[in-house]
Amino acid sequence: MHLVLLHGYLLQGTGSNIYVANVAKAWKNQGHAVTVICQDRQANLLQFVNEYIGPGDNLPSFSPKAGTIRVVVPNINNLLPVYVFDRYEGFQVKTIPEMTHKEIENHIEMTISSIRDVVFQEADKVLANHAIFGPVIAKRALENLDVSFDVKIHGSAVEYTLVPNPNLMEYAFEGLSAARSIFVGSQYVKNRVLEVFSEGSKKLGLENKLRIVSPGMDPDVFKLSDDHKAGQRHFLDEVRKEIQKNSNGRNQDSMPTHIESLDKDFHKTLIKLGETYDQRATDADLMGKWPLPLEDEPIIIYFGKFLGVKGVGEILVTVPTILSLIPEVRFIFVGFGSYREHLEGMIQALGSGDRDAFIAYARAGDFVKEIDFSKWFRRLSQEEIGRITVTGILDHKTLSELLPLASLAIVPSKWPEAFGMVAVEAMAAGVLPLCNYHAGLLDVVDEVEAASTELAEVMRMDPDKFIDQLPDKVQNALFFLYPHGFEIQSARRKVGEQLRRIAVEKFSWDGIAKRLLQ
Repeated sequence: MHLVLLHGYLLQGTGSNIYVANVAKAWKNQGHAVTVICQDRQANLLQFVNEYIGPGDNLPSFSPKAGTIRVVVPNINNLLPVYVFDRYEGFQVKTIPEMTHKEIENHIEMTISSIRDVVFQEADKVLANHAIFGPVIAKRALENLDVSFDVKIHGSAVEYTLVPNPNLMEYAFEGLSAARSIFVGSQYVKNRVLEVFSEGSKKLGLENKLRIVSPGMDPDVFKLSDDHKAGQRHFLDEVRKEIQKNSNGRNQDSMPTHIESLDKDFHKTLIKLGETYDQRATDADLMGKWPLPLEDEPIIIYFGKFLGVKGVGEILVTVPTILSLIPEVRFIFVGFGSYREHLEGMIQALGSGDRDAFIAYARAGDFVKEIDFSKWFRRLSQEEIGRITVTGILDHKTLSELLPLASLAIVPSKWPEAFGMVAVEAMAAGVLPLCNYHAGLLDVVDEVEAASTELAEVMRMDPDKFIDQLPDKVQNALFFLYPHGFEIQSARRKVGEQLRRIAVEKFSWDGIAKRLLQ
């Protein structure tokens, strides 16, 4: 079949970008011809892309070959509509509510022409991503054509754009009303969609259209590893390559050692500081600051965005207590985001013993929710500070080398996640995730519970109490993995094999891509 994926963004990074890229790769591997319509102007550099048609290039008169991926980038006059503001090189970026009616209609029309050209090449099916604008673009483009389209809803368009801006609902209703099926990643998202679109549920036919098909992970990317030294060597090799490609990542030597202003604009000051380097690059000084952890020093990892809603600041609040309980552990924070400098400031304050500064960084922009900081704060020794490492963003290849070195992954999202992708990727690498048990993370923990009640109990955290629970949960989880001491890996490896088996059976992209075609 010739399958078309409509996605208004990139094929690299996080969230829906990764989703679309992996569905495309899975369909390609299953022998389908795949066209991806997106805005990734560097897609020609991606190994899995076979053919690239840029803005203004002529589309070939024939469809892509079976077992290949063609990327088509429509001309949108460089105006990129987004749900949450971020910077994209080469684009003028506007959040959708900031766009005028004319700008919205122009964006839709310019993308429509590309879709119609692609569909005329004997396309069999279109999968439009996000509640807006993908569905309305597909609906208008496919009118009077004998091609159906489905929709994959990702949480960001609903929560960040439609809910606070109901005037934009008309675009979602127009598109969703014409969709054949509407895919969501979890029961939580299904319930949320029914809630948000309750007034028009019958008109849209949501009860009959909604299908739960979880996102997935690539079992060929995230794998087990029993060789700690080789894994660490491979990881550093990948880090070296990443820095050679882009050396503009954060470098501690070029950052200010102290920020004087702790006033009401402190949050904005920190965000601007984070804009002085490339947040989408691995830290430029990572090779020099990597701690070379030993195999009997359990690694606790967080990987994801550095945002207040993700709970990453709360992890750092508990670090002094966890180090008091288990001095051997190391903490690795992998990611990027507007709260990176808040996190770094908190670490610096732990090392200097400056409690007031620690609180100021934690409270700036509501990074950490209101807690009793006096209960948690203590000055860390230089040796203890050396047990906290922040890497910046890592691509999937580099992360795949690092992840199997970890014992635990903490997934403490305060915001209701649409799905627990981070938890699944950790499981595929044999890493035990500790998850706040709510929203889309429920589905992951419940799948584990179907296989092992004991494992699920170790993983599960109460989202309303996880800060207080976390030190004991970490200690109990490590004892579960290392009942005879950290130098004896047998129990941890057995658990890792079980976690990977569950992840592959339930969440691999190959099976998920097939379910999208059923």
